[in-house]
Formats: sequence, structure tokens, C-alpha cells
Amino acid sequence: MYSIGQFAKKTGLTVRTLRFYSEKGLIEPCYISESGHRYYNDGNIETLQKIVTLKYLDYSLEEIDDILQNGEQQLIESLMFQKRQLEKKRNQIDRVITSLDQAINIGKQKEAIDTSIFLTMIFNLLKEDEQRDYWRGMLPDELIERLYDFSGINMIEFNRKYMALANQLKQAYIQPIQDDSLKALMEQLLSLIPQDMVEDLVEVLKEYEEIELNDWLFPTPFTKEEEEWFISQAERLGVYRGEADE
Repeated sequence: MYSIGQFAKKTGLTVRTLRFYSEKGLIEPCYISESGHRYYNDGNIETLQKIVTLKYLDYSLEEIDDILQNGEQQLIESLMFQKRQLEKKRNQIDRVITSLDQAINIGKQKEAIDTSIFLTMIFNLLKEDEQRDYWRGMLPDELIERLYDFSGINMIEFNRKYMALANQLKQAYIQPIQDDSLKALMEQLLSLIPQDMVEDLVEVLKEYEEIELNDWLFPTPFTKEEEEWFISQAERLGVYRGEADE
């Protein structure tokens, strides 16, 4: 048998952690002396190995206790579920890394990066799965895929152009520019999304009287004031109609 100190040294865990696991009912000493000293054996080592493994796989202590109590079949099913969750997290991390690569690429070109624009792009990537779920039942699956997977488009170049144009428009809101330059900026921003996709989206959404996007789930890099200004100026300049008001 091992004293709690010896057991802690052998397993690489602290005495405090072992006591905490014991309080949670995950591992019990094989023997407690009359004076209250705790002792452990090799069977405890096997149990602790399971706890450490499951904790590494991001299980909560409550989930670990449930798995230890309910045997191998539940463990296999739970591991399959946990694998899917970890793959989902990996995909999210991969998207963040891609965004960071894009930002670094843009930075190397010595172009200014607006913090709000960049963080909005990161947020949208993190929330992509939730955004897709929001559209399901409203848009055909094929159209949803097209919205989020711009086949054949260099995403680094796409995001570089988007961030640059968005930044120029935010500056134009602060310091007005000539109408022809403003209209050109707006048209360039809107043209980043393929026109046939826009037309299909508009056609499908005609079935709904009004759609109000979740501001939390679908953020833009523009403030409410900038958005209102953008819409009013686009209408004034005829950006949506292709010609300015007479």
C-alpha cells in the first residue's frame, strides 16, 4: 500500500487533488487507518489512470463519475460523442488559425487592419455552425452551402478586399468623399458576393414578410449609425438600382 503522499508522488498528482477526487466520490482509498491516514493500492492507480485520461479528453468530473459507474458500453458511446465534440472544436480552431494567417498576410502587405473589422471576421468564423443552423428551414441547404463556401475564391484575397473596403467606408463616414468615389466603394463591397447568389437569396426570402437577423449571431463591422448612413447613401446614389437618383 501507499500513503497518500507516496501515492501522490507516484502518480504525479498533488495530495490536494487526490483529496478533491475523493470528496467527489471518484476514487476512494483502499484503507483508512484509525488515525485517519489514507492508503492506496495498485487498483487505485488503475482507477486514477481512467480519471486522468477522461479529464484530458475534456470530460467534467460529473461525467467521469457517470462513466466509471456505468461500465464499458456507456464509455464507448460517450467517447464517440466526445470525439465528435473535439472534432468540432478542432474545426473551429482551424478556422481561427486560417483567419490569423489571413490577417498576417494582410499585415505583411502593410495595409491597416481595423480591429473591429478583424474581430468581426473572427467572430463570424467561430459562429459559422450556429449561423448555418439559423438559416436551416428558411433557406435550401444548397444555398446555405454556397453562402459559406465560396468555391473557387481565394479567401485570403476575399477577406483582404473586404477588410480594406470596409475600412475605407468607415473612413468615408467620418470624412465625406465625393459621390462617385463613395458609390464606387459601395459597389465594390457589394460585388464581392457573386451576383447570382444574391439574386437566389433575395428570391427565396421573398416568401417572408420580414426577416430580422440576430444582431448577436450576425454582427457587422459597422456601428448602427454607420449602417444607417450606408443604407441612406446607397439609396441616394442608386447603388441598388444601378443608377443615381435624378
